[in-house]
Amino acid sequence: MKVILKRDVKGLGHEGDLKEVKDGYARNFLLPSGAAALADKGAVANWERHRDKREERDRAIREAAEATSAKLREMRLEIPVKAGEKGRLFGAVTNREVAEAIAQAGVEVDRHNVRLREPIKALGEYRVDVRVGAGVDAQVAVAVVQA
Repeated sequence: MKVILKRDVKGLGHEGDLKEVKDGYARNFLLPSGAAALADKGAVANWERHRDKREERDRAIREAAEATSAKLREMRLEIPVKAGEKGRLFGAVTNREVAEAIAQAGVEVDRHNVRLREPIKALGEYRVDVRVGAGVDAQVAVAVVQA
């Protein structure tokens, strides 16, 4: 069954995509939840007419994400924390603290998009991955320093 996605569906596609899915998935999940609409002849014709607008919107979103990514790559953040004599932290620096430091530097990112392999538990320099959006990622230099 062909459907047109009304919103992003994890593992399937993004808003505005025309997808072929199993009948049961469409009937039992996508259509009742409002995530998709049935792709009949009229809906497909309308989808074709609006393709240019969708592509332009996606291109604008990607350009904004790349601009934000460029800003993040230039940043060097300092996060002051309490630490013991050997550089071990009392606690840890998590994605929340990194997101707050990025916000103070003037770029808003969701804390869930800050990717730490594990919480930072020692003083030093770190590279932190940040998912900006639209498939664009950046690395931010973070220095964890003694408060």
